[in-house]
Amino acid sequence: MSTSTSTSDYSAADRAELAALSKVLAQNAEAFGAEALARMFTVYAATKSYFKDYKDFTAAAPSIKAHGAKVVTALAKACDHLDDLKTHLHKLAAFHGSELKVDPANFQYLSYCLEVALAVHLTEFSPETHCALDKFLTNVCHELSSRYR
Repeated sequence: MSTSTSTSDYSAADRAELAALSKVLAQNAEAFGAEALARMFTVYAATKSYFKDYKDFTAAAPSIKAHGAKVVTALAKACDHLDDLKTHLHKLAAFHGSELKVDPANFQYLSYCLEVALAVHLTEFSPETHCALDKFLTNVCHELSSRYR
């Protein structure tokens, strides 16, 4: 049984929530990305093993800010491709699966941490926003993990 959310599972309301959220993510990619990564490195310390060159794992570290911005910018762009995440994320999935060999569980860890960061900072993080984001991140995690099989 697949844990992926079908694109048909995105209601018009979900799509509207994700369109609005993608703008917020794009405008605040570094801040949200750095906080989510720092939170992940604290809560799931084993995830640090993929970042051997990093010395500082706090949200203030330049390397964490840069990587966080890259991740959140990619997520914001993926919001524009809800109907074809598989194609849109194909290269990223191959890179993380074949070259970096990232444990697929780490995608879900980062998703949890991003949801927390957004819930803490966004005054408009409604249950509807959370639900749409969770569907989207579940799909992203599924697609990023697809190159491991």
